[in-house]
Amino acid sequence: MSESERPTIGPRFILDPDWNEMPQPRGVISGLAKLLGIGFLGSVIAWQIFSALSEAAGYESILESELEQWSISEQLVLIVLIAPLLEETIYRLPLQRRFRPGLIALSLAIGALFFAGANSAAFWVILALAAAVVLVGFNANLCERVQQKWSANPRIPIWFATFIFGLIHIVNFNVQWSIFAVLVAPLVVSPQIWLGLMFTIARVRYGWWAGLVLHATHNGLIWSISGLAS
Repeated sequence: MSESERPTIGPRFILDPDWNEMPQPRGVISGLAKLLGIGFLGSVIAWQIFSALSEAAGYESILESELEQWSISEQLVLIVLIAPLLEETIYRLPLQRRFRPGLIALSLAIGALFFAGANSAAFWVILALAAAVVLVGFNANLCERVQQKWSANPRIPIWFATFIFGLIHIVNFNVQWSIFAVLVAPLVVSPQIWLGLMFTIARVRYGWWAGLVLHATHNGLIWSISGLAS
């Protein structure tokens, strides 16, 4: 495979995503380093651009205050291990060329358990959706039709999963909801959306473990910088 034919690991993937894996894993370290740099720089730029808009809409970050209830070692485990493991399982485990209903159902079930809450209506709605996905897997004809669309249109699952990944980070803010606050919400979490795309590139090109390593490394870098700045 020539250099021009090699799958891209840069931002070009955002506009034209695909399911192509890197033919050889030898460049995984340099590839992840590139994605780490692009992700970090892009998220900082997005935050700088939209932070004033976020404040104007009444968004107040509560992440640091919530973390203060944990010790340093507990923060490290939570931010660098638990959060990346859960989020990569929920949002990016199914993102591969082959449509796998079982992985999607697993991701939905874990998401329902950890983010919806067992006593909420959302929990049961998500579990019902997970069950429906499993049933699709038992119907060979339907599963094959979904597989064809899944393989031919990677934009749909990739963009959807990335947008939801970013949007869920709204929970890091305290906000008095208004029409303006709702409209600017995607811009407020644009750093997370951008990072989600970088993690997705790593997951598709190199595998799920690569996305997990990149996510954990980025979280550890941000946590370390925040600690030094405080």
